[in-house]
Parts: sequence; structure tokens; C-alpha cells
Amino acid sequence: MFARPLRRPLRRRSPQRYAQRFPQRLPQVSPQAICAAAALALLSACTTVSEPARPQARPLPDNERPVTTPGATPRERIVEIATQEWARWGGQVVRLGRDDSACVTYSPVPAPDLPPALPEPPEMQPDDPANTGAPASGTSADTDNNSVKWPRADCMTFPDGTGMEATPVGCTLARRYWGIVGETPTCQQVTQGAWAWSAVFISWVLRKAGLDAQQFLTGQSHSMYVVDARDGILAHPAFRIEPVPAMPRPGDIVCSGRGRDRYLEDVAEIGFGTTPMHCDIVVAVDPAARVVRAIGGNVQQSVSMEEIELGDSGQIDGVTNSHMPWVLVMRNNLQ
Repeated sequence: MFARPLRRPLRRRSPQRYAQRFPQRLPQVSPQAICAAAALALLSACTTVSEPARPQARPLPDNERPVTTPGATPRERIVEIATQEWARWGGQVVRLGRDDSACVTYSPVPAPDLPPALPEPPEMQPDDPANTGAPASGTSADTDNNSVKWPRADCMTFPDGTGMEATPVGCTLARRYWGIVGETPTCQQVTQGAWAWSAVFISWVLRKAGLDAQQFLTGQSHSMYVVDARDGILAHPAFRIEPVPAMPRPGDIVCSGRGRDRYLEDVAEIGFGTTPMHCDIVVAVDPAARVVRAIGGNVQQSVSMEEIELGDSGQIDGVTNSHMPWVLVMRNNLQ
């Protein structure tokens, strides 16, 4: 008699199928019960409100409805509403030059009274020891006037507590933006750095343009919605992240680091709500003139249009202007 060949043990599939993990028999359901359950599920879908991907502050009641061009696309509405807000603030313009300057070239309010500018640096003489690299007798290289960064005489700026935001009109306009995250700061708070309102400005504009909680989530910090887009947490995100150098389009958002994180190099380093940033809404691009125009809140204490002069790459980057070392573009996915 021949011995039966040994059967190899069946290999266990991993991961196991649903039926293998739950071997019990499924209860039999009548066709009528299936139809009733389907009808109930359909009715529930019509009445259920989906929760946002992360908790959202409850906005204050706001019946303001900006008027935009009939038939405008969401991208066009974003640009139109940002431009309307800029006009309501008086149309302040800030130039971010290739010469590393950040100057207010037009403002509806007079320049603030600032300490007098430093005197012009003295002209070097041919026999000046500074020309040879040797320190002059009785002086120190650490106190040499050549190390002083001399301000431009035609470069106007507005420190905190001044400018358009310090006026009754500016305060009223800025407080509207804070309402989108349920806050009601006083006029005194609006002018303080702890209540910087550039992120709530963008949140307000995008909500007024019709973006819902499946496309964009509001926040008091730019890094909140930047991380949302980077990590893809939304069901139908309006934006995706693209590192610089890059050329934005109208309706995109450009962002840079601030303070201790001014020179961010990697988008992955941005922490949710913890990385200080600033972002602006792009409203026009002129490649021939090598200029991008963007509108942002709390720029030189107002809603300002920034005229961003492009660098050698012909795109925005993180090296051309140290006042705004751009780190990313939030690409608008909308029409």
C-alpha cells in the first residue's frame, strides 16, 4: 500500500478577509427591510451636516455680502473681494524691491512722526584707512560707521499702533475680520502685535468668496490653513502647497515665515498654529514687468497691495527680499 502524500498546510493570508476575521453567518434580511434601510439612509444623508476636518471657531453673525461680477468663478471672487477691501482701506501700496527694500509708496494717512533718520554716511577719501581694510587709529571695527545700515530717505513705514489701523475706520474694518473666528477685539487690541489680523483677513475673504468648510478652514494663524493644505486633511481642498521658487497666479496665496522662522527652508518644518507666518492673496501678475501684486492684511498697519519685484529667477523666491522671504505658494485648485 502506498502512503498518501502529505498535504502542505494552507498558507494564512495576511491581512485576512473580512469573512475570515468574522466567520459567523450573516443574518438573512428580507428585500423589504433592505429597501426600507436604504430609504432611511438616503433621508439621513439629506439632513446630516458633515463636521469639519478640525474644530472651527463659531463665527459671529455677519450678514455682509460683497457684490462681485455676475458669473464670476470662485477664484475671480477671491480676487475681487480682496481688491474691494484694499480700496475700502484707502489703497495703500507697499513696494518689495529687488534692492531689499520694503517701502510704503502710497498711503491715505500721513507718515508718522518718527525719530530723525541717521545722517548720510561720510564719503570715503582715497587715503582713508578704511579703504585698506585697516581700522583707523583710536577706533574699533565694531563701531565703524561702515557697518551701519543707512535708511532710505524715501522709504516710509508705519510702526505698530500707527497707520490706517489706528483710525476709527481702520479699527471697524479690522474687527469685522476677527468676527470670522468669533473674536471681538477692542480698537486698542487691534493695534497690538498680539492681535495681528493678517490671517483672519484671508479667512474672511475666502469665506465671503463662498469657500465652505470642505474647501478651506478658517484660523487665527496662517500656519493653520497652510498645514491643512500641506497634509491634505480636507475633502475638497481649494489649495495645494508648492515650494518656491514659483510663479503664482491670481487667486493663489503666497506665504513667508516671520520672526524666528523668517528663513524657513522646508515646508515640512511648519507647525500647526505654532510657526509665525504671513500670507497674501495674489491679485495680478505681470511677467513682462517682473512684478507680482498681492493684497494682505496688517501689512504696514493696513490692508495693502504689495508690489513684489521678482528676482533673477523670474519667480518669487526666498532670497530676493529679506522682508518677505517667500517659502511657498498655496496653489488655487478652483476655477
